Amino acid sequence: MKITVAKGAGFCFGVRRAYGILEEIIRNRLPGERIFTLGSFVHNPIIVEELAERGVRSIDEQELSKLFDEANPGAEVTVLMRTHGISRDIRDKLSEYCEKNTCFRAVDCTCPCVLRIHEIVERETLVEPEKTVLLILGDELHPEVQAIMSYCRCECIVFKTAAELEKLDLRGKRPVLVQQTTQLLTECKLSKNYLCKHFTNLTIYDTICKVTEERQKETAELAERVDIMLVLGGRSSSNTNKLYKIAMEHQPQTYFVENTSELPLRCISPETNLGITAGASTPDSLIEEAIKIMENMEIKDNIVTEDFAELLKESESRNIKTGDSVEGIIVSVDDREIKVDLQSNYTGVIVAEEATDDSSVKLAEQFHVGDMVVAIVTKTNDELGIANLSKRQADARASAGKLAEAYENGEVFEGKIVSAVKGGVIMNAFSTKLFIPASQTGVPKDGDLNALVGTVQEAKITELPAGRGRRAVASISVVKKAKRAAELNDFWASLEVGKVFEGSVKSITDYGVFVNLGPVDGMVHRTELTWKRFKTPSDVVSVGDVLTVYVKEYDAAAKRISLGCKTEENNPWHVFEANYNVGDVVSVKIVSIKTYGAFAEVIEGVDGLIHISEIANKKLGNPAEVLHIGDVVDAKLIEINNETHKISLSIRQLSELGADEEVVEENSEVVDAE
Repeated sequence: MKITVAKGAGFCFGVRRAYGILEEIIRNRLPGERIFTLGSFVHNPIIVEELAERGVRSIDEQELSKLFDEANPGAEVTVLMRTHGISRDIRDKLSEYCEKNTCFRAVDCTCPCVLRIHEIVERETLVEPEKTVLLILGDELHPEVQAIMSYCRCECIVFKTAAELEKLDLRGKRPVLVQQTTQLLTECKLSKNYLCKHFTNLTIYDTICKVTEERQKETAELAERVDIMLVLGGRSSSNTNKLYKIAMEHQPQTYFVENTSELPLRCISPETNLGITAGASTPDSLIEEAIKIMENMEIKDNIVTEDFAELLKESESRNIKTGDSVEGIIVSVDDREIKVDLQSNYTGVIVAEEATDDSSVKLAEQFHVGDMVVAIVTKTNDELGIANLSKRQADARASAGKLAEAYENGEVFEGKIVSAVKGGVIMNAFSTKLFIPASQTGVPKDGDLNALVGTVQEAKITELPAGRGRRAVASISVVKKAKRAAELNDFWASLEVGKVFEGSVKSITDYGVFVNLGPVDGMVHRTELTWKRFKTPSDVVSVGDVLTVYVKEYDAAAKRISLGCKTEENNPWHVFEANYNVGDVVSVKIVSIKTYGAFAEVIEGVDGLIHISEIANKKLGNPAEVLHIGDVVDAKLIEINNETHKISLSIRQLSELGADEEVVEENSEVVDAE
């Protein structure tokens, strides 16, 4: 039989921290001092029973007043606040009692992750409380949730599943979402997705404990690999119940074990591959005892298991040394330092200057309770049980490997420009500082390098000197050139005659305009610009105008593209052809005068010629004798050539027509007179 114990099984850092505080209080108990926990210290009957045997009794809120009155010298009272947290009112009452009676003491053992939720709820629900609704994913009857609710200053709704959330009427509200620290990740994700889909003015906080997240993931992975899964812990424990549910989803042969008498020994055989996980409030003693019982079964010789007790002992007394890389969970943060639970005999402390290279960063904004952090041990104090840590050094150690990997692989990465120095700029990337020479910044010679400060740029490492104190060199220009080359290759590879682009006018010349197509410019010759009559291209377009153009022809080798704007779809001749016929009289505008005649605009983009012989009934030496540019006159369409798109007009024929009509009218009068 093989037994695999989940690495995260047993006490979480919050319970371990609280239990450590309680142990210290018991060790230092004064003669006659009574110790109580406000509510169940943790949701595990084994621990509750063990504490009762050691004289630590659980009380409810109604007993506080009596204990306050009874506290006196020689009969001191100490009340420990449970890990799940207590209501705001009770916390205030305990503070008042402590101030009034020095023989009454209240000790806060609330999990730091829970305290963070209290702070979030109090802060968020004070902002426009009439428009805000606090949504709590959790169990309304659980003490942690009840404590959270007491810090709310607006409407508060507790729901257990995303399906319940979808039934709520939240119209006109600003939702703020938090989660009970031990909730299922799947329900949390579904709830977030629903809210993000239906609301834009919402605020979501991830308040599920990081340890809980890891424990749930590990349980799911382990349950898939084993034949039988055991989940150890109290039945009233929320997080243990969640682990049981997760394990059941992946392994139907999962058993909930609250004490060793419930071990499913009959189901275990020499071939069994057994997995064990445990809730955050499950004592190590239960895990050890369960393994010991199974080790002492008749199939003992077939058991393949790690000595969990020894591993636990080793973990508890791990000898942390200067220079070690350690991993821990943040339990408190302020502007000066970060405290880290290392799950050992030491508490880790990271002072502000060892947390980050950026002195402008506020610790409480960048680091949060419950976050996992990796740091280097710089000093230990065995008497105080403190290990001084440096996250900055850990980041630098990790960045050295990342820098080398990025250099070897030619990796393109993003970094923030933090300052301009003589000869270049400094970039922050991989938690270290890189130097970028001015010539590699992309800023023109004698340009202002300060314009880059504060921006995020893509770069590539070009030099990685060996030896300490020598800074890596990077380049922004190399990345930009490579990107441009790739864009050009893609552009020319996809180019084809007839392809349509939307481009802006970059420049204008007498022979045409240049239009930007992205990575390259193309030229629209003046003859392909428009069907309209114009003197110079600047009469019809301006720099910055957006034109719809198409590729007429291109030469990829010479990097030249000829474009067109004129198309048959926008050809004004088709409008003329559909609406005008020979013999029609039209009002035209004189647009140019030649020695042989005058050109007149029939409609925009379509001109016709009035030959000098068709201008007047008399012989003219020059059309300018009777016509001027800009004159609007009536003319007759006397010829239309659809193949050459040429039109002939006549003013004279209209004059002759008018004269003939006058003669007819005179003859009519004579006849009438007779």
